[in-house]
Amino acid sequence: MLVACLPLLYSVNLAFRRYLSAHHHVDKPFQVLASEVQRHVDCTACANCCRHSVVPVNKREIDNIAWHLGITPEAVDLLYTVPDPEASASRTLLNSGEGCVFLDGNLCMIYEARPKTCCNFPHVTVGTHSLGSRPSSLAHWAALCPIIYNALESYKHLTGYHPHPSLRATSKPPA
Repeated sequence: MLVACLPLLYSVNLAFRRYLSAHHHVDKPFQVLASEVQRHVDCTACANCCRHSVVPVNKREIDNIAWHLGITPEAVDLLYTVPDPEASASRTLLNSGEGCVFLDGNLCMIYEARPKTCCNFPHVTVGTHSLGSRPSSLAHWAALCPIIYNALESYKHLTGYHPHPSLRATSKPPA
């Protein structure tokens, strides 16, 4: 059911981003809401970020993963990363159709050594990453991340946003 609603949810959030831009809303209230929502969400009940993310890794992160696993950085590079399709000199964690190579059920097997991108997800901490600088990412992740979905819905209410009747989402928040 949620998959069928993704285009509608994306359209609603596109209209909301345009509303924010036209009305010059700042991102700090959104970040505060997101931080509050994040405190009440158990990410291990979802793990959609681990199933759908492309996670870039640098040499230091590969070294940390290697140390955590007790193998060489070369082995991590060979077994668990692939060339970044958008930057041939960079690497990303291997991601099968079922998610990150280190995802076991909904748990990260390298949690203590996970890359910065994973540590910072959903990238809505107060003082970092403005809502305006990441609109396409937030729209995409709203359909997959309960933190972003609920924070955006609360922020819509806070800003007084009312979508056009043809754009009203009937979808439920992601699980």
